[in-house]
Amino acid sequence: MRIPKMAFIAMAIALAAALAGARPASSLDGYPARIHYVSNEAPFVVFGVTPTQLDGRAVAITLSFVATDPLAQVNVFPFVRAAPGGLARMNRLITCGPRDPGSWDCEVPAAELLAHLGGADGEFGLRIEAHGELRDRANHSTVIITVPVRRAPSAFSG
Repeated sequence: MRIPKMAFIAMAIALAAALAGARPASSLDGYPARIHYVSNEAPFVVFGVTPTQLDGRAVAITLSFVATDPLAQVNVFPFVRAAPGGLARMNRLITCGPRDPGSWDCEVPAAELLAHLGGADGEFGLRIEAHGELRDRANHSTVIITVPVRRAPSAFSG
């Protein structure tokens, strides 16, 4: 049985919205990471990131996504900031596409940006710009994912 493309997109968006909007009960939900769709007009759906929380020693984070049609570009702009809504320090652009329809993983380096937090808690983020047909300006999605960075307490802290 073949699921129509628009039904598949609607199901994936509904699942992502449900998981992002409530505190989930399962480890497959992405919590405590948060996914926010700024716009969603490209054939692109975020499946999640792993790990969903960083401890500051992470080397990379993996973005998983689904392309329901060919994607001309998937660009990721990683960033860190000390607090939600605070000033962000961005790193170089990571290209994760173009991609054919299907499920894909993209590894995004994290260590260099995490070093800028200087040992403090904060958040690591990904701003994802996905484009379907480049000649169609309306075929564009922007998604922001934030992952908390929690430093482990020192064994000698009092």
